[in-house]
Order: sequence, then C-alpha cells, then structure tokens
Amino acid sequence: MNTEELEKTEKWAVETFGTAELGDPRRTDRLVKMATALAENPVASLPKSMRNWGDTVAAYRFLGNETITHEQILAPHWMQTREEAMQRKRVLLAADTTDINLSTHKTTLGAGPIGRGNTARGFFVHTVLAMDADTQQLLGCLYQEPFVRQPAPKKETKALRNKRPRESQVWERSVQAMGTVPENQQWIGAG
Repeated sequence: MNTEELEKTEKWAVETFGTAELGDPRRTDRLVKMATALAENPVASLPKSMRNWGDTVAAYRFLGNETITHEQILAPHWMQTREEAMQRKRVLLAADTTDINLSTHKTTLGAGPIGRGNTARGFFVHTVLAMDADTQQLLGCLYQEPFVRQPAPKKETKALRNKRPRESQVWERSVQAMGTVPENQQWIGAG
C-alpha cells in the first residue's frame, strides 16, 4: 500500500470513528488506530493487521474492555450513514441476521446455540445496510445488533413462551433505532 492510500485509509478512520465517545480520548485514538490498520488489510487477522506486538496487545485490551460497547464504537458511523441517506431521494435498506459460528473455539465464554440442534455455538449479528436505490451506491451501516440466542427454559409452558422476548424483535429495534424517515424521502426495506 502506497503513502497516498495509507493517508486515505487513516482519513477514513478518523472521519468514521474519531467522534466515538468512549470515556477517554485515548480510547478513541486507539479505535482510530485499529480501524486504520484493519482497513489497510481487511482480510488479515487482528495480530497480522497491527503493526507490532504492542499494538496487538493494546487492540485485544481495547476489545476486552467491558466499559466499551458495540454501540459506542459504531454510533458515529450510524450517524454518518443516516446523514448520507437523508441526502438521497430513495434509500434501499438491506437487513439480515448472520450467525457467527464459534464452535471450534471451545474456550469462548458467552456463546449460545446457533443453527439446528444444540451442538453449534456462537452468536448472531443483525445488520441494516443503506444503499442509494437509484445509483446503487452503498452508503454504510444504519444499524447493527449482536445477540446471543437464549435456550428455552426446561418445561416452559406456551403461556410463558409467549411472554418471553423474541429474537424477531431485533427487526423492531432496528427500525426504532433508525428513526423517522425524512419527509419527501422513500426508504425501502428489503430483508
């Protein structure tokens, strides 16, 4: 990657994550540094993306920090995507839920059942992407929510099951999080 591409990648990372409210400006700086490194080689593992062992350890420490949430990291990007979408007449919203299979990572804590049966373990990520419906330009991610499937309690009655929160409610939460569609605009859902 040449110098111009590196500068462009760093500029993107600053514009995308530089306003993240993470409780300490050093955390935001770390996020921008990580995003830059990951964007330079998006298919590489985290250790291969970071420039040295110290940056790798710092990245794992950042990602393991329980005071930093998924929402805090992505909120600036969601706002930028919404602002961009508000400039378009018609926006296509492509939404889907993907399962992340961690079955081979036996020591991972907090995973839940995925797929059919109880053998596969992992979590789900519900994502809503925004695209200009006329030019087909991808605008960005408008919303994303990871969640772990909770197994049904043993001997659960139908009445109790009907009162329990449903996974499908993630679709409702995504619509609520995206907010009201601006006047004179058309946002088209596809999921």
